Amino acid sequence: MAKAAGVSPSTVSRVVKDHQGISMDTKRRIRKIMDSMGYSPNIAARNLVTNRSFTIGLIIKSAVHEAVLNPFFAEVNYGVSEACRKEGFSTLMTSANDDEDLFGEIKDMINSRQVDGFILLYSKEGDPVAKYLTEINFPYVVIGKDISNSQDAIYVDNDNVYASHMITDYLLDEGYSDIRMITDNDIFAVAKDRIKGFSRALEKRGVSPEGRILKCRNDSNSVRKVLEEIFSGGSPDVILTLDGVVNARVVSELYQGGYRIPEDVATVTFNDSPLTEFASPPQTTVDIFPGELGREAGNEIIDLIRNPDKLKKNIIIPTSIIERQSTKRRMPDESDGMERV
Repeated sequence: MAKAAGVSPSTVSRVVKDHQGISMDTKRRIRKIMDSMGYSPNIAARNLVTNRSFTIGLIIKSAVHEAVLNPFFAEVNYGVSEACRKEGFSTLMTSANDDEDLFGEIKDMINSRQVDGFILLYSKEGDPVAKYLTEINFPYVVIGKDISNSQDAIYVDNDNVYASHMITDYLLDEGYSDIRMITDNDIFAVAKDRIKGFSRALEKRGVSPEGRILKCRNDSNSVRKVLEEIFSGGSPDVILTLDGVVNARVVSELYQGGYRIPEDVATVTFNDSPLTEFASPPQTTVDIFPGELGREAGNEIIDLIRNPDKLKKNIIIPTSIIERQSTKRRMPDESDGMERV
């Protein structure tokens, strides 16, 4: 191994132990040679020597079944795993609806040394998990907003106020005036910021956001009731959802109600994924690049574990609009030869 890499056996040993005295370029080069030669170090022995688990914990804000349904979590997890795998780390996910249960599980993971650091896939005010990790000085990175501007951790996020303002401006510029926003959860920073951006964009055009933001649960019955409430006062131009899963429920309920997209009402959402790309019709989205959010968070947590005194910072991942058929209304003379309801 050492001969193939052109280094001393002690250097290989220190790479296996993730010694800080070895440069990242050398570590990557030697690990690549290890992979090509099929070399697999004794993980248990390495962990005992380094007093590390070489595992990153992913803390998800939703129940496990929601995490499985929502492509956002899968794409973020892929990005995190990709970054961790390159540096010899694995990932371990934990999730719960109840804060107390989640808090207890995280304490157990720390006390039993199952993880070296955490990535929180959410940000909310008064979060007991973030507060506890800060108090005990345990490494963590947040995929979300630094709400208190305390710089107590590294935050990787989109500018969700801007992104929401951007998609609202786009819709208004396209001639859509009556826009309704549906949110399934407004306690997290991401939802608060998207609501703020939406409201600001409307107010800037002289339109009041009052009555245009509706809250529902993430289930079909709740979505159906909200849509009934919306259409009871006439037909809006656009329905904007904050999440691809809620958008899928909206599209399904509209279809069952006999509404055509985009002829009767347009639909738009956040986070591009196969769920939106292959919908019928394909959905216009704000792409938030969850894979890149995950990769950046993965790189940062590993760097923080290796360099505890690392400067805390906020990292912003850009967003972009992907325009698809759900906002492209047909001209009167256009036809695809298909009979419509």
